[in-house]
Amino acid sequence: MPTTQAPRLLLTDKAVKGLPYSSGKAKIVRDSKIPGFHLWVGKSTKTFRFQYETPRSEGVRGSTKVEWLGEHPHASADQARAKALEIVALRARGEAIPRGFAVAAELAPALTFKAAWEAYKAAITKESKSIRTIADYQDKFDRHLKAWHDRPLASIKREDVIQEHAAVTERARQARAGQKYASGKYAANGTMRFARAVWNYAKDELETPGLPERNPFRSGKLFHKEKARNTGMGVAELPGWWAELQALPNPIRRELHLFMLLTGLRRTDVLTARWANFDPARPSLRLPSPKGGEDRAFELPLSTAQLECLERVREAGRIYYPEESKTWIFPASGSHVAEVKEEGRQKLSHTGHALRHSFRTLAAATGVDRLRLKILMNHAIDADVTDSYANVPALFASLLQAQEQISQFIATGIGLPIATAIEVSREN
Repeated sequence: MPTTQAPRLLLTDKAVKGLPYSSGKAKIVRDSKIPGFHLWVGKSTKTFRFQYETPRSEGVRGSTKVEWLGEHPHASADQARAKALEIVALRARGEAIPRGFAVAAELAPALTFKAAWEAYKAAITKESKSIRTIADYQDKFDRHLKAWHDRPLASIKREDVIQEHAAVTERARQARAGQKYASGKYAANGTMRFARAVWNYAKDELETPGLPERNPFRSGKLFHKEKARNTGMGVAELPGWWAELQALPNPIRRELHLFMLLTGLRRTDVLTARWANFDPARPSLRLPSPKGGEDRAFELPLSTAQLECLERVREAGRIYYPEESKTWIFPASGSHVAEVKEEGRQKLSHTGHALRHSFRTLAAATGVDRLRLKILMNHAIDADVTDSYANVPALFASLLQAQEQISQFIATGIGLPIATAIEVSREN
């Protein structure tokens, strides 16, 4: 608490509304009439509180207690004042003050975690958050947070979060026993990041009353330490992966994996790619709703190897799925390919996001500068002031040159010139 004498003011709705939020540490504004009744002013909240000391016992001074009376503007100054007077009356009669009695009424219609998630989901859907991201959040909600679905958000304390984080870690570890990444740490961290986002939305956007000043899902010392997963292939691993690829019986899936390696695109962007967004003359492929939504839409320059890949998959699609191939670049029965993981006897050592990591690893070895590589991978560049000044559309020719350079390097790493690699893939 501040050490300087707190200012005094008759706390009315008008007076509280006119007080600015704190730009640094929280400050206290005491009521000019009722001792102990005050307003706690933070960076984004104003909370009515009542502070008092418990009676002395055996010559020992009592402890300081604070009752939370409601948050402005959800609780009015008159309501908070009435609660403060009730506490004064209880103390005058020598009666104990039930802990939390002042906010009990506010918790009755409390927002549940499930309701908060539904509201947040509607908001991020409206903002065009990627379908895959929303599905991932839903999976975390359904799998790891079942016990909290109907629990009032305001009742979740830091201790509860710490215990649940440990429980999710153990459940995830057991569920993935025997698999490559079976620690459960990433699942637990990701789940709590999701919960933190839901809580922040309820606090800041829904202005849910009764929530504490600090988010109980805050990171602090809660999260496990994470290390980047070294899943990307180096040049030495390319020939073995290429042999595995050629053994796959489905030509559409062969081209799918090769295209992911050559472009470094995220799996959802590749799986949902449409011919309507392909411009062979430029040449480019437009991604209208990548990770981050429509605001992150971008145009991917296409190298010769990538164009040849699309040519082959178009031929295969017309044979295997004539109707679906009219819309989807990587068609399947009824729609597009839905999963990158190979389930048959023939396996691939690297699929999905591991191929994105591989693209990044191999591209770095070509000497392509970091800015162009970030643009090709659709990573944000606005975090760096200098990079954010770049006119990305004006760099198209340069980006295409970098794309050709990376494709040539990958083909050489496989052990074949690009033209030969194309013929081998067509023959299989």
